[in-house]
Amino acid sequence: MGRATGGVRFVDWMRPGIAFAVNGALYGSLLARFPEIADRVSASESQFGVALFAAAIGGLLGSLAAPRLTRAVGDLRAALVAGTGYAALAVAVAWAPDLTLLGCALLLVGILDGAHDVTMNAAAVRAQQQLSTVLMGRLHATWSLSLVGAGALGAAAAGLAVPVPLHINLVAVAAIALQLIVAGRRESVPAGRSTVPVAAVPPESAESAERDPASAVRPVRLRHVLPVLGLAALAASYVESPGQEWTGLLLSRGLHAEAQVAASAPVLFAAGLVASRLALDSAQRRLGSRAVAIASGVTMLLAVLAGTLFTAVQAAPVWALAAIAVAGVGAGPVFPLLFGAADHLSVRHGIPAARTASIVSALSRIGAISAPVVVGPLTETLGMAMVFAVMATGALLVLLALPRAAGDPPAVRNGR
Repeated sequence: MGRATGGVRFVDWMRPGIAFAVNGALYGSLLARFPEIADRVSASESQFGVALFAAAIGGLLGSLAAPRLTRAVGDLRAALVAGTGYAALAVAVAWAPDLTLLGCALLLVGILDGAHDVTMNAAAVRAQQQLSTVLMGRLHATWSLSLVGAGALGAAAAGLAVPVPLHINLVAVAAIALQLIVAGRRESVPAGRSTVPVAAVPPESAESAERDPASAVRPVRLRHVLPVLGLAALAASYVESPGQEWTGLLLSRGLHAEAQVAASAPVLFAAGLVASRLALDSAQRRLGSRAVAIASGVTMLLAVLAGTLFTAVQAAPVWALAAIAVAGVGAGPVFPLLFGAADHLSVRHGIPAARTASIVSALSRIGAISAPVVVGPLTETLGMAMVFAVMATGALLVLLALPRAAGDPPAVRNGR
C-alpha cells in the first residue's frame, strides 16, 4: 500500500491495526464455539449466562485498570501486554474442564479484553497524531471485519468437528505471533514530530491561557465535556446492544418472520456498522467530526423510529429489516468518534488518551450489561416494538451528546 500520510510507513499505523484485528478475531472465535464450550461443562442457560456475566464484569474492571497499565509501560507496550494476555487466557477458556473454572477463565479474559480495548484505542490516538490523519473509522471497521471473519471460520471449524481447544490454540498462537512481529518492527516518526506518548502530553500552561483568552475557560468546558462523553458512550450501547442481540427475536416474535429472515437482522445491523466505519475517515476529513456525529445521530433516530412504526402496524418484515440496516449505518461512527475524542482532549486539555478511552469503554460496557435487563421486561410487558423504542431513546441521547463530545482531531482542523 506504499507510504501513509506524513511519510510514516504502513507498519506504523498497522501497529494499532493488528491490535484491533487480534481483539476482534479472539472475540469472534470464542463466540462461535460458546455453544460447545457450554455443553462440555454441562452448563444450563442460566449457568452459562452467569459465566458470561463474569466476563462482562471483568471487561469493566479491565477498562478501569487500563490507564494505570498505560502509564506504567506506554500505550503501545500496554496494548501488546493486554493483547497477548487476552490470547493466552482465551486458551484457558477453551480448556476449562468445569463450570467454576470456566467462569474464572471468562472473568480473567474479560479483564484483559477490557484493558486491550482501552490500550489499543489509546495506541490508535497516538498513531493518528503522528500521522496527522484520522484512523478510527478504518480501525474499528478492521475490528468488525475480523470478528465476522473469525466467527465464520469458527462456525466452519465447528461444522468440521475441529476440537475447540485446538481451534482456539491456533487462533491464540497466530494472534500472539502477529503482535510480536509488528512490535518488533522499528517505528518511524515523521521529521519534526515528537515521540512522546500521548499520555504524557501536558496540560496547557497559564502562559498559553494569557495568549488565548478562550483557553482560560477550558477547565470549565472540560467539566461538561467528560460527562457528555460518558453519556454518549452509555447511550450508544442502548443502540448497538439491542441492534445485535434483540432484533432477530423482534422479527421472529414481533413480526412472525421466518427463521432465516429473523437470523439476517443482526447480520444486516453489523453490515451497516462496517459500511459506515469504512467511510468514516474520509467523511471526517471532508466534513469534520461534529457534522458526522450529527448525521450519525439523525440517521439512527429516524431509522429506529421508522422501525417502531413498522412493528406497531405489523408491516412486512422486510421494512423492519431495512430500518435495522440503516440503524446500523447510523450507529457505525459512534464509538470510533467517541474513542477519537481522546485525540482532541489530549491536545486541548492534556488528558491522557488512555483515560478518555477508559471512560468510553467502561460506560459502554455498563450499557451493554444493563441493556438486556431493560429490554427484556419492557418487551415482555409492552411488546417487541419496545426493542426499537429503547434504541430510539439511546439514539436521541447520542444525537444530543455526541456532537458536543466529538471534537475534530488536529488533522481534521488543519485540513489534512
